[in-house]
Amino acid sequence: MNAVQLPLSNPPLKGFLRWGYTLSITSGHAVTIPWFYSNFIQLSCTKKFLEDGRQCYVDFFRGQPNELNFNNPFLLTCNVNYTFLENLALDDWPKFFADQIRNGYYCIVFLDESKLSPAACYQQEPFPHHLFLYGFNLEERVFYASMFDHTGVYRNLEISFEEFLDAVNSMKKLLKEGQTSDHHTYFYKYEPEFHYPFDKVAVIDQLRDYLNGETRLNRINYNPDENEAFGIRVYDYLQMYYDAVEQNDPRLGMRNDVRHLHLLWEHKKMMSDRIEYLVTEGIIPYDEELAEGYKDLAKRAMKLRDQYIRHEIREDKEVFERLRLRFNQFRDEEPVLLQKLIALLEG
Repeated sequence: MNAVQLPLSNPPLKGFLRWGYTLSITSGHAVTIPWFYSNFIQLSCTKKFLEDGRQCYVDFFRGQPNELNFNNPFLLTCNVNYTFLENLALDDWPKFFADQIRNGYYCIVFLDESKLSPAACYQQEPFPHHLFLYGFNLEERVFYASMFDHTGVYRNLEISFEEFLDAVNSMKKLLKEGQTSDHHTYFYKYEPEFHYPFDKVAVIDQLRDYLNGETRLNRINYNPDENEAFGIRVYDYLQMYYDAVEQNDPRLGMRNDVRHLHLLWEHKKMMSDRIEYLVTEGIIPYDEELAEGYKDLAKRAMKLRDQYIRHEIREDKEVFERLRLRFNQFRDEEPVLLQKLIALLEG
């Protein structure tokens, strides 16, 4: 076969590549839906981004390890580093990854994204990143890939073998010079035999963790990071972050202004979709206050994100007052809705 494209779906979460990549493989399969709605409840946020100059991260939290490392139970996962592949001649890399795809493995390759023309960082400073490959065409010498493009949109596109090799070769040099560490290359195969019914206990536990601003996920192996805030406490650090942006605080490191708000919207939409799923499946009875309440949270979160995007195009200082208003509203309203959801789940 000179051309292969493995099945792919539009992922329901795209805030970070770890979600876009893995969920684009699994979310199109109905058998994975109960697992999906049993998860993706908790949020986490960096706390000391002003004190130590770190980048502020806001994201879904599913415990440790990183989502690329064996966290999706429907994916058979293996990974290798550049040391493992060092005896593979550079020109043989396209065939090697095409062979894995031909055998049913999606490939997530760690490379220098600044060598890829669709990327926002193209021809700029080196940018070590993972690229998702789901197909190839040997005659046209291209991989079919998914990534965030130069506009920040997650989409499917083509990457030429030439650019792919440039990106791999650049990564080899960065590793040899000690400019970055090896975050490994991953191979995933979808395993439909796995069975995961909806887990009401796990959902209730995560909802309580969110309300209490804590996490109990995977504590048997990992201590919670003292530099992370969880659940309802994330709003405090989002407010701190945007206050620093408004004031042009020199301590603020690399910024992800819109992404934080996009993640906030994805979380509210995910909660709204989960409630609809629970009602449809007969797990909880329909409750108008709960269902409409979360729909409204999601609508306001999306509007807030869009307003901030417009602010970045044409400055609107009033957006920061709207941020404060919405964060305060969400902080007050969300616990009431979550307590109601917990009560309905406990029956």
